Amino acid sequence: MLDVKYDVFGSLQNNCYLITDTATGKSALVDCTESSEKMKDFIGSAQLEYILLTHGHFDHIGGVKAVKELTGAKVVISREDEPMLSSSKASLAAFTGNHQNNTAADVIISDGDKIPLGESVITVLATPGHTKGGVCYLCADKLFTGDTLFFCSCGRTDFPGGSSAQMLASLKKLADLPGNYTVYPGHDRISSLDFERSNNPYMK
Repeated sequence: MLDVKYDVFGSLQNNCYLITDTATGKSALVDCTESSEKMKDFIGSAQLEYILLTHGHFDHIGGVKAVKELTGAKVVISREDEPMLSSSKASLAAFTGNHQNNTAADVIISDGDKIPLGESVITVLATPGHTKGGVCYLCADKLFTGDTLFFCSCGRTDFPGGSSAQMLASLKKLADLPGNYTVYPGHDRISSLDFERSNNPYMK
């Protein structure tokens, strides 16, 4: 079983998730907006194994370097978005006046990869569209969608590396998953895949 805790961070109101395998207490952080005291309190004494990045934009990676150094967690990102960790231009930080503390990946992932977290297994779903290397993370009945799928909406595709055609294909990929899942997006409210299938205009 997987326990999920979340809070909202930063000026862009990012959702960050602390997920914990209840059988072993091992945890992962899905996206890491900042390294503030709020973030440190959010992580607390968790046995942080991974920082799972849905993509490489600055508002999702801003605290990665410091949290990695603090906890020893492994940084996980797709090969396509990995350069964003060390380039403020690629991450868009340079265009928004945000300082970036460059870091590096420890684990490079691609579609279908399995990430063990205690007794739980997290499956990687490649979902390009917002960025070339955007991914979602699927575990049990939980789907962490980053900036791919939002409540009745989807991520922007007009940034460098974005593609509206890829976004629509990625949303169809999610819609075609068997069964229902709780959807934990990178911004805005938590939803469900059944609700989005029925109500999200980008998934029809």
